[in-house]
Formats: sequence, C-alpha cells, structure tokens
Amino acid sequence: MDDLVKEVIPLLQYLIPGFLSAWIFYSLTAFKRPDTFGQIVQALIFTFVIQGAVLGIGAMCLWVGSRGFSLGQWDAKAETMWAFVVSVTLGLLSCYLATNDKLHGWLRSRNVTKQTSYPSEWFSIFAQHHRLVTLHLNDERRVFGWPVEWPPESSSGQFVMQNPCWLDAEGAEVPFGAEFLLIDSGKVKWVEFGPKSEVSL
Repeated sequence: MDDLVKEVIPLLQYLIPGFLSAWIFYSLTAFKRPDTFGQIVQALIFTFVIQGAVLGIGAMCLWVGSRGFSLGQWDAKAETMWAFVVSVTLGLLSCYLATNDKLHGWLRSRNVTKQTSYPSEWFSIFAQHHRLVTLHLNDERRVFGWPVEWPPESSSGQFVMQNPCWLDAEGAEVPFGAEFLLIDSGKVKWVEFGPKSEVSL
C-alpha cells in the first residue's frame, strides 16, 4: 500500500496543474463538464501543454543564465511555481477563446472549420445578438423584454428578463410593473429576436 501511495502522489502532483486549468475553464464557461474519463483526458492535454511551456521557460532561464544574467536557481520549487502560473494563464486563455469566438471566427474565415467556440447554437445566438426578445410560452402567452441572463441550454435553466411586459393578441405591450422577471426555460416554446436597431432598456 505504501508503495502505491508513493507512486500515486507524484503522478497527482504532475497532473494537478492540468486539472487546475480544466477546473478554471469549466467554472468560468457555459460548457458542460464531461464525464470522469473526459475530464481526465482534458486534464492530461492541459498537463502536456503546461509541462511543455515550463520546459521552455526553464530552458530560457538557463540560456539567460549562461549569458551571465542570473534569474535565480532553477529547481523543483521554480518548476512548481511556473507550472501554477502557466496553468492559471492557460485556463483563463482557454476561457477567453471559448467565450468570444475570435479564434473560431479566424479559422472559419480560412475554411478550416464551420464551428463556433460556443457550447451550442442556443448559447451562440444569445451571446452574439444582444437585443430585445419575445419569449413564446407553452400556454400561448408572450413575454417581451431584454434578456439580462439566459440558460446555457434550452432544456434547463431560467431567463432573467429586464423591464418585461406581456404582448397581447395584437402585439401591444402590457406592462405589469416588475423590473425583472425570472422564467423557467422549460416553459418557453421558442424565442423571437427583435430587430437589430433595438437597444437595451
């Protein structure tokens, strides 16, 4: 048992930076966490990138040191510190790229992919088109307002609508005095986006 612990602990120490990056990514984005195996695979990929970056930083520090300018001793503590810095940076960079579609947009313009960086078409339309929406409810009523927050997927979560109002059969607005309205996405049949010229309330 002691031998197993001695083998597992160094492995966990080696993988922790990758798990930290994966934790940051899934904590700050709307992406669903994969199953346990998928999380381990992603952590291994992050770990591979992190260890490569740390090796590069170490080689650069040694090269600078060989030119007569010492940056300090490169040891296990320095490696651990740089692994932490790189893992946090990689996690935040992954979040940035996954939430603004810039990398995927650049790749789409070069016909490398047709995908967006967003977790679903549902999330993509809300993230890219900021405008007034009309929620068509299951009971045929309609709610009009500004979506302050929306669920990451259509099957679960809630809409937070600012300055909402009902729409009657003729499409006239019928306000009911609330500043915010919370609506379960399970009660919404479809979402209608207003014209681009409409701005936030």
